[in-house]
Amino acid sequence: MMYLKEFNLDLPYIEDDESIESIMKKQNCEYNEATKLDYALNWKWKRRSFSLETRCITAMYERLLGKYKTKDCWKVLIECIENITDERIVNVSGVCSVPIQFSLNDFSEKNELEKKKVTLRLLMEGIEKLAQGKNWDIDPFREIALQIEELDFVNQWTWKKSVRNPNKKYYAKVICHHNVDSMDIFLSILQRDGTQVLLEKVISEQPDEFAYAKHLGELTWVSDVEVALINKTGTERHSAALNN
Repeated sequence: MMYLKEFNLDLPYIEDDESIESIMKKQNCEYNEATKLDYALNWKWKRRSFSLETRCITAMYERLLGKYKTKDCWKVLIECIENITDERIVNVSGVCSVPIQFSLNDFSEKNELEKKKVTLRLLMEGIEKLAQGKNWDIDPFREIALQIEELDFVNQWTWKKSVRNPNKKYYAKVICHHNVDSMDIFLSILQRDGTQVLLEKVISEQPDEFAYAKHLGELTWVSDVEVALINKTGTERHSAALNN
Protein backbone atom coordinates (compact mmCIF):
# COMPACT_ATOMS: atom_id res chain seq x y z
CA MET A 1 0.00 0.00 0.00
CA MET A 2 0.99 3.62 -0.58
CA TYR A 3 -0.22 6.99 0.61
CA LEU A 4 -1.22 9.47 -2.07
CA LYS A 5 0.19 12.76 -0.84
CA GLU A 6 1.47 14.83 -3.80
CA PHE A 7 -0.27 16.55 -6.71
CA ASN A 8 1.32 18.52 -9.52
CA LEU A 9 0.46 20.00 -12.89
CA ASP A 10 3.07 19.65 -15.61
CA LEU A 11 3.61 21.10 -19.08
CA PRO A 12 5.31 18.31 -21.04
CA TYR A 13 7.71 19.37 -23.77
CA ILE A 14 6.29 19.35 -27.29
CA GLU A 15 8.85 19.22 -30.09
CA ASP A 16 8.61 22.09 -32.55
CA ASP A 17 10.02 20.74 -35.82
CA GLU A 18 10.34 24.17 -37.39
CA SER A 19 12.27 25.57 -34.44
CA ILE A 20 14.45 22.46 -34.23
CA GLU A 21 15.30 22.58 -37.92
CA SER A 22 16.25 26.24 -37.57
CA ILE A 23 18.55 25.42 -34.65
CA MET A 24 20.12 22.55 -36.62
CA LYS A 25 21.04 24.94 -39.43
CA LYS A 26 22.29 27.73 -37.17
CA GLN A 27 24.25 25.49 -34.80
CA ASN A 28 25.23 22.87 -37.39
CA CYS A 29 24.13 20.07 -35.05
CA GLU A 30 22.12 16.84 -35.09
CA TYR A 31 18.39 16.60 -34.36
CA ASN A 32 18.81 15.32 -30.79
CA GLU A 33 21.17 18.13 -29.85
CA ALA A 34 18.91 20.70 -31.49
CA THR A 35 15.95 19.30 -29.55
CA LYS A 36 17.81 19.79 -26.27
CA LEU A 37 18.63 23.37 -27.25
CA ASP A 38 15.05 24.07 -28.28
CA TYR A 39 13.82 22.80 -24.91
CA ALA A 40 16.35 24.91 -23.01
CA LEU A 41 15.66 28.06 -25.01
CA ASN A 42 11.95 27.89 -25.74
CA TRP A 43 10.23 25.52 -23.33
CA LYS A 44 12.03 25.11 -20.03
CA TRP A 45 11.02 28.54 -18.73
CA LYS A 46 7.37 27.98 -19.78
CA ARG A 47 7.29 24.70 -17.88
CA ARG A 48 8.84 26.24 -14.78
CA SER A 49 6.53 29.26 -14.85
CA PHE A 50 3.46 27.04 -15.21
CA SER A 51 4.59 24.85 -12.33
CA LEU A 52 5.06 27.91 -10.09
CA GLU A 53 1.72 29.49 -11.01
CA THR A 54 -0.25 26.30 -10.34
CA ARG A 55 1.60 25.28 -7.17
CA CYS A 56 -0.58 27.56 -5.03
CA ILE A 57 -3.64 25.36 -5.55
CA THR A 58 -1.92 21.97 -5.80
CA ALA A 59 -0.13 22.64 -2.51
CA MET A 60 -3.40 23.74 -0.91
CA TYR A 61 -5.03 20.55 -2.15
CA GLU A 62 -2.25 18.44 -0.63
CA ARG A 63 -2.48 20.22 2.71
CA LEU A 64 -6.25 19.84 3.00
CA LEU A 65 -6.38 16.24 1.82
CA GLY A 66 -3.57 14.92 3.97
CA LYS A 67 -2.86 11.32 2.98
CA TYR A 68 -5.10 9.00 0.98
CA LYS A 69 -4.29 5.30 0.98
CA THR A 70 -3.91 3.68 -2.46
CA LYS A 71 -2.62 0.44 -3.88
CA ASP A 72 0.16 1.77 -6.09
CA CYS A 73 0.16 5.59 -6.32
CA TRP A 74 1.85 8.21 -4.13
CA LYS A 75 1.78 11.13 -6.57
CA VAL A 76 -0.64 12.42 -9.20
CA LEU A 77 0.91 14.24 -12.16
CA ILE A 78 -1.53 16.05 -14.44
CA GLU A 79 0.06 16.46 -17.88
CA CYS A 80 -1.50 19.54 -19.47
CA ILE A 81 -1.41 19.06 -23.23
CA GLU A 82 -2.96 21.06 -26.06
CA ASN A 83 -3.35 18.13 -28.44
CA ILE A 84 -3.63 14.76 -26.70
CA THR A 85 -2.48 11.80 -28.80
CA ASP A 86 -2.33 9.21 -26.03
CA GLU A 87 -5.08 8.96 -23.39
CA ARG A 88 -3.35 6.26 -21.35
CA ILE A 89 -2.71 6.62 -17.62
CA VAL A 90 0.93 5.82 -16.90
CA ASN A 91 2.31 4.66 -13.56
CA VAL A 92 6.08 4.93 -13.09
CA SER A 93 7.30 4.00 -9.61
CA GLY A 94 4.07 5.17 -8.02
CA VAL A 95 3.81 8.43 -9.97
CA CYS A 96 0.52 8.31 -11.90
CA SER A 97 0.45 10.57 -14.96
CA VAL A 98 -2.76 11.46 -16.74
CA PRO A 99 -3.18 13.77 -19.80
CA ILE A 100 -5.70 16.62 -19.74
CA GLN A 101 -6.67 19.00 -22.56
CA PHE A 102 -5.18 22.44 -21.96
CA SER A 103 -4.31 25.71 -23.71
CA LEU A 104 -1.30 27.56 -22.32
CA ASN A 105 -2.17 30.73 -24.24
CA ASP A 106 -5.64 30.87 -22.66
CA PHE A 107 -4.19 30.23 -19.21
CA SER A 108 -1.54 32.93 -19.56
CA GLU A 109 -4.16 35.58 -20.30
CA LYS A 110 -6.15 34.94 -17.12
CA ASN A 111 -5.91 36.87 -13.86
CA GLU A 112 -4.81 35.33 -10.55
CA LEU A 113 -8.22 34.09 -9.39
CA GLU A 114 -9.03 32.68 -12.82
CA LYS A 115 -5.72 30.82 -12.89
CA LYS A 116 -6.52 29.29 -9.50
CA LYS A 117 -9.91 28.14 -10.75
CA VAL A 118 -8.42 26.62 -13.91
CA THR A 119 -5.77 24.85 -11.85
CA LEU A 120 -8.38 23.25 -9.62
CA ARG A 121 -10.47 22.25 -12.63
CA LEU A 122 -7.51 20.60 -14.36
CA LEU A 123 -6.52 18.86 -11.14
CA MET A 124 -10.00 17.48 -10.57
CA GLU A 125 -10.36 16.35 -14.19
CA GLY A 126 -7.19 14.33 -13.80
CA ILE A 127 -8.21 12.91 -10.43
CA GLU A 128 -11.63 11.93 -11.79
CA LYS A 129 -9.95 10.00 -14.61
CA LEU A 130 -7.62 8.26 -12.18
CA ALA A 131 -10.38 7.50 -9.71
CA GLN A 132 -12.44 5.86 -12.41
CA GLY A 133 -9.53 3.79 -13.70
CA LYS A 134 -8.28 2.75 -10.28
CA ASN A 135 -11.62 2.39 -8.51
CA TRP A 136 -10.89 5.09 -5.94
CA ASP A 137 -13.61 6.63 -3.81
CA ILE A 138 -13.98 10.03 -5.46
CA ASP A 139 -15.95 11.67 -2.65
CA PRO A 140 -12.96 12.67 -0.45
CA PHE A 141 -11.33 14.37 -3.44
CA ARG A 142 -14.47 16.28 -4.34
CA GLU A 143 -14.85 17.40 -0.73
CA ILE A 144 -11.38 18.97 -0.82
CA ALA A 145 -12.20 20.79 -4.06
CA LEU A 146 -15.36 22.13 -2.41
CA GLN A 147 -13.35 23.30 0.61
CA ILE A 148 -10.98 25.21 -1.67
CA GLU A 149 -13.92 26.91 -3.37
CA GLU A 150 -15.49 27.77 0.00
CA LEU A 151 -12.17 29.33 1.07
CA ASP A 152 -12.29 31.49 -2.08
CA PHE A 153 -9.11 29.80 -3.35
CA VAL A 154 -7.06 31.55 -0.63
CA ASN A 155 -4.14 29.36 0.42
CA GLN A 156 -3.21 30.80 3.81
CA TRP A 157 -1.75 28.85 6.71
CA THR A 158 0.16 29.28 9.96
CA TRP A 159 3.66 27.84 10.20
CA LYS A 160 4.24 25.79 13.36
CA LYS A 161 3.08 27.01 16.79
CA SER A 162 2.87 30.53 18.15
CA VAL A 163 5.58 31.77 20.53
CA ARG A 164 5.06 33.82 23.72
CA ASN A 165 7.19 36.89 24.38
CA PRO A 166 9.32 37.07 27.58
CA ASN A 167 6.78 39.04 29.64
CA LYS A 168 3.88 36.84 28.40
CA LYS A 169 1.84 39.85 27.21
CA TYR A 170 2.00 38.93 23.55
CA TYR A 171 2.49 35.95 21.28
CA ALA A 172 3.70 35.79 17.71
CA LYS A 173 3.16 33.51 14.76
CA VAL A 174 4.24 33.14 11.14
CA ILE A 175 1.49 33.38 8.53
CA CYS A 176 2.12 32.19 4.98
CA HIS A 177 0.11 33.44 2.00
CA HIS A 178 0.71 31.15 -0.98
CA ASN A 179 -0.27 33.12 -4.09
CA VAL A 180 0.00 32.44 -7.82
CA ASP A 181 3.02 34.70 -8.24
CA SER A 182 4.58 34.67 -4.78
CA MET A 183 4.79 33.19 -1.31
CA ASP A 184 4.36 36.07 1.12
CA ILE A 185 5.48 35.43 4.69
CA PHE A 186 4.12 37.62 7.49
CA LEU A 187 4.95 38.04 11.16
CA SER A 188 1.86 38.48 13.30
CA ILE A 189 1.87 39.73 16.90
CA LEU A 190 -1.23 39.26 19.04
CA GLN A 191 -2.35 40.15 22.54
CA ARG A 192 -3.24 37.40 25.00
CA ASP A 193 -6.93 37.75 24.11
CA GLY A 194 -6.15 37.04 20.45
CA THR A 195 -6.37 40.61 19.19
CA GLN A 196 -3.83 41.13 16.44
CA VAL A 197 -1.76 44.26 17.01
CA LEU A 198 0.78 43.88 14.21
CA LEU A 199 0.89 42.11 10.85
CA GLU A 200 4.00 42.73 8.79
CA LYS A 201 5.16 41.12 5.56
CA VAL A 202 8.82 40.24 5.96
CA ILE A 203 9.52 37.97 2.97
CA SER A 204 8.22 37.60 -0.57
CA GLU A 205 9.60 34.55 -2.35
CA GLN A 206 8.87 32.29 -5.33
CA PRO A 207 5.68 30.25 -4.74
CA ASP A 208 7.48 26.93 -4.40
CA GLU A 209 8.55 24.93 -1.35
CA PHE A 210 12.13 24.60 -2.56
CA ALA A 211 12.36 28.41 -2.69
CA TYR A 212 10.63 29.49 0.52
CA ALA A 213 11.26 26.59 2.94
CA LYS A 214 14.79 27.84 3.60
CA HIS A 215 13.36 30.93 5.33
CA LEU A 216 11.36 28.91 7.87
CA GLY A 217 13.91 28.01 10.51
CA GLU A 218 12.98 29.41 13.93
CA LEU A 219 10.61 32.00 15.37
CA THR A 220 12.01 33.73 18.45
CA TRP A 221 11.53 36.88 20.50
CA VAL A 222 14.49 39.26 20.50
CA SER A 223 12.93 41.37 23.26
CA ASP A 224 9.51 41.96 24.81
CA VAL A 225 8.44 43.90 21.71
CA GLU A 226 10.47 42.45 18.83
CA VAL A 227 10.09 39.03 17.23
CA ALA A 228 12.35 37.52 14.58
CA LEU A 229 12.11 34.78 11.98
CA ILE A 230 15.50 33.14 11.50
CA ASN A 231 16.28 31.07 8.43
CA LYS A 232 17.31 27.40 8.56
CA THR A 233 21.03 28.12 8.38
CA GLY A 234 20.86 30.89 10.97
CA THR A 235 22.38 33.39 8.55
CA GLU A 236 19.37 35.66 7.99
CA ARG A 237 16.88 37.29 10.30
CA HIS A 238 13.64 39.08 9.51
CA SER A 239 12.01 40.89 12.40
CA ALA A 240 8.94 42.90 13.33
CA ALA A 241 8.53 45.11 16.38
CA LEU A 242 5.78 46.88 18.27
CA ASN A 243 5.96 50.66 18.71
CA ASN A 244 6.18 51.59 22.39
